[in-house]
Amino acid sequence: MIEWFNIILNIKLIELLVQLYYTRYTLNSVWLKYLQDLSQIKYMLLLKWKEKSEWLKTWYKEQRAQYFWNEKKFIAVLFFGESNPSQVYVNLKKKYSQEIWFDFLVFGQWEVLFEEEYPDLVEYQKKDYLNKDDVIELVDLLNDDERCVGIICQLPLTDELKPYQQEICNTITPLKDMDWLGDKLQEWAFEWEIEFLPATAQAVISLWNEYELWDFEWKIISVIWQSEIVWRPISRYLELKWAEVHAFDIRNTTEEIINWTKKSDVIISCTWALHLVDDRFINEEKNQILIDVGYGFLNWKSTGDVDFERVENKVYAISPVPWWVGPMTVASLFGNIFTIWWQKEKIEELSK
Repeated sequence: MIEWFNIILNIKLIELLVQLYYTRYTLNSVWLKYLQDLSQIKYMLLLKWKEKSEWLKTWYKEQRAQYFWNEKKFIAVLFFGESNPSQVYVNLKKKYSQEIWFDFLVFGQWEVLFEEEYPDLVEYQKKDYLNKDDVIELVDLLNDDERCVGIICQLPLTDELKPYQQEICNTITPLKDMDWLGDKLQEWAFEWEIEFLPATAQAVISLWNEYELWDFEWKIISVIWQSEIVWRPISRYLELKWAEVHAFDIRNTTEEIINWTKKSDVIISCTWALHLVDDRFINEEKNQILIDVGYGFLNWKSTGDVDFERVENKVYAISPVPWWVGPMTVASLFGNIFTIWWQKEKIEELSK
């Protein structure tokens, strides 16, 4: 069995080399095609992410040294409640933060980190945040703390805090709003006053650029969304690239969504409704690209909006969960520290 697999694999590699020699395809696009034929696209994306990740970490360390020297700096995460998917993302952020030499403090989980380095913040790490006023008091404290270079508000908030979500996010100073959650930063970015994209939107665009899939011009793209922080910047970016964008949410029926996704060149799903997108949403031509921004657990396994097993052999390309968009979102999030920092004077001027 193994011998036959090796023979097939070698044939595919020979075909790959011939394709590279006689065509103008890029290495990325050809690898993507042939690894899809072998049902190994998952590992290709993971492998490519590892390479990209190491490059980004090196660059972030250089930027950290350039802007902050050897000063003690930390990222603050406001994490309230017990969401398992959120816990996964917070753990990824913690690991990434420490790998690029930033301390990582979590508020709302009774998790005391770096007690010796930041003794004045221990009481705030141990505190229960049950109402809006306590959270806003914490944000005001972090806004004024020069050691804090970024604030992340981990969503979703608890049921008690959800009615005040935007008020809390707007309290975060634009100079530390890594997640692009405040109204001011969004307004300035949409009006092209500053150059900024939220992390998830950056991750989707980075995925596209990394694999050199297509030009967006005149392509039909369906975006199924739940959070405006994801679909608005993605849609705006795509429209500027002359794409035809159709956005759908809970107000649309499944039939309405399917009617357009079958016609689409690209389907981007960011609802966190597990396995929402299956083979009913795609056409029979195997020429579509699916980008899965969702995340959650089903039968104790991590998965996303797309039912991977039902569509993997019926599309041109797919970003599997959790190998690409999630980790790339984390990387993009930390890149926003430096994106904000090199526009600091402009943001301070707009804030007046």
